[in-house]
Amino acid sequence: MNIMGVDEAIKKLEVSNQGLKVILENLDEQLSDLRSDSRLEGLVDDLENLFYAYLKTWVKNNSEIIDILKKEKK
Repeated sequence: MNIMGVDEAIKKLEVSNQGLKVILENLDEQLSDLRSDSRLEGLVDDLENLFYAYLKTWVKNNSEIIDILKKEKK
């Protein structure tokens, strides 16, 4: 991969991480409608925990790939 391609990949991953972090910060708010549905009582907390873990893992993996790409660039 050429340097320009690496730079583009890094930028896309950084933008992705920014978006994922916004979702993480607002996860509770985004699930508030589900939380108000009595049929889903107890399930929303599990769902929130699952989403949180998934999104944190996604950010972590993106960050690791960014680090690898930056090292490759040198």
